[in-house]
Amino acid sequence: MGLFSGGETLAGLDLGSSAVKAVELRRVRAGFELVRAGLEPLEPGAVAEGAIGDPDSVAEAVRRVFSRCRIRARRVATSVSGHSVIVKKLTLPAMSPEELEESIQWEARQVIPFDLSDVHLDHQVLGDASAGGDTQVLLVAARKERVASRLEAIAGAGLSPLIVDVDGFALQNAYEANYGDGSAVTAALLHIGAAVTNVVVTRGGVPLFTRDLSAGGNQLTGLLQKELRIGFEEAERIKRESGVEALEAGPAGALLHSVVETLLLEIRKSLDLFEAGAEGESIQRVYVSGGCSGLAGLVERLQSGLDLPLEPLDPFKSIAVGRGVNEESLYRQAPSLAVAVGLALRGFHD
Repeated sequence: MGLFSGGETLAGLDLGSSAVKAVELRRVRAGFELVRAGLEPLEPGAVAEGAIGDPDSVAEAVRRVFSRCRIRARRVATSVSGHSVIVKKLTLPAMSPEELEESIQWEARQVIPFDLSDVHLDHQVLGDASAGGDTQVLLVAARKERVASRLEAIAGAGLSPLIVDVDGFALQNAYEANYGDGSAVTAALLHIGAAVTNVVVTRGGVPLFTRDLSAGGNQLTGLLQKELRIGFEEAERIKRESGVEALEAGPAGALLHSVVETLLLEIRKSLDLFEAGAEGESIQRVYVSGGCSGLAGLVERLQSGLDLPLEPLDPFKSIAVGRGVNEESLYRQAPSLAVAVGLALRGFHD
């Protein structure tokens, strides 16, 4: 599913709040093989909660990661997330394709809190409606200004965007490609980034629930900066070297503990919200990815707070790693690359 789409092999390009991540795959007999992958840090504030504030800086970071990783693809799939993206699941009576298009436009006016002239609108029918039965439709809207800033940065890097997707759907793509044998499992996917946490619940290849939380690792970094009166890079280093327990035991420990607990509470509320409206559906397993998921002790805190089987999502579990890839660097970066992997897979779907 995407707001724009094309039909050829693409590089996946995730423009995150702390770094740009790029992945290039190719199809092989056994499935997919990783050709190249890497990430390039961004200047603080270049991307904030999914909004690109400095397209030139982002474009330069994209050029650097493509050059350094020797990614050959010039066409890319990218994605959007945050409060400017709305995903709604609609239940509509069976009708002709023409009637469905009209109905979706009407429904969109009721559920999208923006003027429709200000958004890109897309939809996908989930499965086939039984005779006389209802039709399940996934409706997606994204603010045009949010999409345009991404297209500007990508074009500034000399690349062509063929697909604009949603972070949560890209995350699901990566999950399905690597854990497809568990398609009967109702799984929650958590991608904890610098500024946004994507929450997706999926089963059988269908997204049952998606939600983006304005919470991530930058909140911890910002608190450290303020309380210790240090720069961003130093605060980021302390955060990564310390881990959750050490941070909470040190200066500003009570505030840092509050940030972690608020993130866990918002995740728990999201999963409870899904289960409350899912007619007996319950989450069986949780998979965690994102750069912040590597913070020492965070996965264990999630495991305790959610009381569900939980494991890191490996975006290369079922994807072969090519000979030219530095595996040590790859697996250090892997949690951050899940969305980019899902985007790269889009080139083989359309």
